[in-house]
Amino acid sequence: QLRRSSRRYEQFHAESEVLIPAVRGALSQREVPLPTLGSLVDRSQALTASHLRNTLEETEWLPAAARRLGAVAASAFGAGFGGSVWALVEAGRAREILAEWSRAYAEEYPHRQAHARFFAMESPPPGACSVV
Repeated sequence: QLRRSSRRYEQFHAESEVLIPAVRGALSQREVPLPTLGSLVDRSQALTASHLRNTLEETEWLPAAARRLGAVAASAFGAGFGGSVWALVEAGRAREILAEWSRAYAEEYPHRQAHARFFAMESPPPGACSVV
């Protein structure tokens, strides 16, 4: 139990004190360094899986699949043991990547496909216009 608590603290510290400030810094630049942003989000996703251990097989697979298909960044989110994943892609490739991502998921998890919903947003909704 102590080791698990220690790993949760390590994740919380890395997320709060290293990753979020680094993402904020990347997003505040005139030209967002997309490879840097992707690497930071990948690290966050990896720590969630390895240290919090509150992901599902699908919510670990989906971000990795999105990145393989060309997403700039991708991660699971929510309260844990759920099924939400986001991917940041170049606007011109959004529909293409969305279709490929959905198709790949259906092949990998055919028993889950009926409950899966894939959709694209081209601009943030009201209330999510600034993260810096």
